Amino acid sequence: MDSGCRDWEGMGIATENVLTLLSVLGKMMLLIAVGFGAAWIGILREQGRKCVTDLVIDLIYPCYILNSYLKNIGLFQGGTMFLTLGVSGAFSLLLLLASRFLFPRVPPNRRCVLQYASVVSNSAFLGLPMVENIFGSQGLLCASIFSIPLRINTFGIAIHYYTAQTEADGTLRALVTQPSILATVAGILAVLIGRHPPASCEAALASIGACSTPLSMMVIGAVIYANRKELRLRLLTMQFCLLRLILIPAVVYLTLRWLEIDRVLLGTAVLMAAMPAGTTGALLAEKYGADTSYAGEVLLISTLASIVTLPIWCCLCIFI
Repeated sequence: MDSGCRDWEGMGIATENVLTLLSVLGKMMLLIAVGFGAAWIGILREQGRKCVTDLVIDLIYPCYILNSYLKNIGLFQGGTMFLTLGVSGAFSLLLLLASRFLFPRVPPNRRCVLQYASVVSNSAFLGLPMVENIFGSQGLLCASIFSIPLRINTFGIAIHYYTAQTEADGTLRALVTQPSILATVAGILAVLIGRHPPASCEAALASIGACSTPLSMMVIGAVIYANRKELRLRLLTMQFCLLRLILIPAVVYLTLRWLEIDRVLLGTAVLMAAMPAGTTGALLAEKYGADTSYAGEVLLISTLASIVTLPIWCCLCIFI
């Protein structure tokens, strides 16, 4: 009887989280549609789109990153937190190493898109709310720590896939002076020192950072509109979705099950690994002159495909 009750309770939780997932994905698609419509009626033209892209990459995202680290001050307590950080760090490092050998025959302006998307997922926008809904406050704490190496990758080593496309931006100096990398360094120092800035400063950072999701989604919608005639379902994109949405989380799941890792950490790692391509990939493609139409295609197709795959991983994490 107890086992049956737990099963029904698990089914209810699974249904609730699938609905939450669909709600978040729906919000994401609606924002993209708004950007698409703004470009269609001429509000967000090419020059304006590039200006907003620079604003998001060089100002809004750095504020978002720094604020996300400030919210993690005081979370490093106990061995479990360091275990979480170690698992995430190992996961990020292995992805970086593996990505260097992926898609060798793809043209460079598309290869950088696929390599970056293989390393950087949409874990911040989709992953954190999903983990919180499944595992509660303990899961959110675990996901916050787990996302630290992922955020370092977003504007850290992984950004080199884009900056290496042009000689001017491929230098080490250009890489280490990128505003989001400087924000990452400042955020890590703040966490290690354990000190918050003045309350008004932190509130301003949070307000600016809150603009990152709507603005980035709308820019991506405008990019998709500008390149709408080139969008198609390519075999290469389907192969990427297989890698990003199925193979990577499957490897994480099997490895952590074999290591007998704590259930919450295992579920957090699997869900964070199962997220679709990150939104920053399309923005960086726009900024650094990569194939923006293909970057939009990868983001759009992988996000739509995740509507099918994420509920499966969600149920698997509940019934582990």
